[in-house]
Amino acid sequence: MASKVCGTITRVEKGHIHATVQILWKSIPLSVVITKASCEDMQLSEGDTITVLIKGTDVMLAKFFSGMISARNRVGGTVKRIIEGDVVSKVFVESQEEMLYAVITNTSLKEMDISEGDEIMAIVKSTELILYKET
Repeated sequence: MASKVCGTITRVEKGHIHATVQILWKSIPLSVVITKASCEDMQLSEGDTITVLIKGTDVMLAKFFSGMISARNRVGGTVKRIIEGDVVSKVFVESQEEMLYAVITNTSLKEMDISEGDEIMAIVKSTELILYKET
């Protein structure tokens, strides 16, 4: 299962092999890198409505984050729920009235002292987002 958000394509920039797709999800810009062939197969263009799938295992969490990082997608939110497993935990983060989740180790959960109600930053590399367009 993946988190799913819907946005509008604001820019498509094609290279020789890859394409960068800029998306506005409500007020948060997202950046996605896909193959040029996928971009052309989906016929992506500015103004299109697009669904972005985000696998929980691709989401990193940060508390009190400041500074620079190469991951392009940073979404601030509030921890709403935590489901602890034997080794990993599922952390639900509410942002812009929608729910995302991250799967992190229990060690990280404890070391970062993450609990419900905490403000947190969800971070995802642009190569890890999946695009889905209705036909």
